[in-house]
Formats: sequence, C-alpha cells, structure tokens
Amino acid sequence: MSRELERAIRLHKSFRERAPTRARHVKIDLPEVAVIMGYLDAVSYTTTHNGKTHRYKHTFKRGSKPTLVAGTRDGQLLIVGGRFRVTGRGIVDLTHHRREIED
Repeated sequence: MSRELERAIRLHKSFRERAPTRARHVKIDLPEVAVIMGYLDAVSYTTTHNGKTHRYKHTFKRGSKPTLVAGTRDGQLLIVGGRFRVTGRGIVDLTHHRREIED
C-alpha cells in the first residue's frame, strides 16, 4: 500500500469515523489553462457520519481563502492554494489573525 493511500485512509477514518469500504483511483484531468474566478469565501458540502446525513459550511478567514479556478472544459472547477488543512474535524484555517477584516 502506498504512503499516500495510507494517509488517505487515516484521514477518511478521522473525518468519517470509520474505515473506507472501498478505494479507487480517480483520474483527474487538470486543465493546461485556467481562469481565476476569485477567492473562495466559503464551501458547503454534505456527507454522512454513522449513517446520518450532515451538511457543513466552512467560511474561510480572510488570510486563509483559497482561489477558485475554472478550467476551459466542462466539470473543471478547482480550489487552489489557501491556508487550510483538512482534518478529522473538517476544514481548519491555518491563518492566525487577531482581528479578522471582511472583504
């Protein structure tokens, strides 16, 4: 088992509270050229924990915001950069500001 796969399994266990039941390789078609759409203020997603559906919304702090980028083909929307980490608690900003200023 590759190191990256082991890391992915650990992250899945910490976030989803159980081991994954399957794994697969996913081909990601990265664009050669992309358009910067702007900063991503927040991301919302739906997932399950212990068989129950949960909806989450993470609002990025000003210094943590990633860039939203669109490729030229259908289905190419990417989150690039930013100062955050995905953990068992979800998305965690890494920027430490004493005072947050809204854009």
